[in-house]
Amino acid sequence: MSPLRSTVTLPAVVVGLAVFLVVSVLGAGLPIAVIAGAVIAIAFARVVSGRAVGVVMKSLGARPALVGEFPRLHNTVGGLCLTHGIEIPELFVIDTPAGNAAAMAGREGTSIVLTTGAADRLGLVELEALVALLMVRCGDDGLVADTTKASMGRLAGPRLIGTTDADPDRLIQFDFDGADLTRFPPGMQTALQALAELGTEVDAPGATSRLWLLQPDGRTDVSTTSHPTVEVRVDALGEC
Repeated sequence: MSPLRSTVTLPAVVVGLAVFLVVSVLGAGLPIAVIAGAVIAIAFARVVSGRAVGVVMKSLGARPALVGEFPRLHNTVGGLCLTHGIEIPELFVIDTPAGNAAAMAGREGTSIVLTTGAADRLGLVELEALVALLMVRCGDDGLVADTTKASMGRLAGPRLIGTTDADPDRLIQFDFDGADLTRFPPGMQTALQALAELGTEVDAPGATSRLWLLQPDGRTDVSTTSHPTVEVRVDALGEC
């Protein structure tokens, strides 16, 4: 079963069963109740996965990153995507001086969101490294499922959608792959350090933690099940 299907299946089944019970109580026959439950369950799964990015962006207070306001960001993303044949994602920003970024994906494509602190205050080399890391994350097969799960965090709760955290070693591999895109590992190192110096704490629901490139609670010196410390990531890049 794909990550996306495993993410939405249980909530969809619960919704379908609820519809089945309601229709049954109202006196409809068993075949009608079964069909109604199945139809609603399928519709629920499609709606949730299709609207996931928008739901998460709204929960973050994100807004579109306009070309006139963030020309460096658009030029960096466009250049990197053109060079490597990557589809250009939709660009968003969150108005905060912190330094962090996240990637999301839905049925219609990928999106990235940067804090304005990261977009405005990183040097060109560091910004390119950050964008490269985001592009790698956008290509991750599990990102659609992670985004869908984040969008359902408040609705379904952790017991219903699962709480499996991202493998921290996978983030280190993302760092390596991002450095391969820029062909300059030191740029990735300084980008991670610069973001940590800006502070990575963002006002974000806990369910979105997996989507962020650095700890959204700001504790970059504390290793968690989803994020290694910045020091560990920088040291690993020094060895690649």
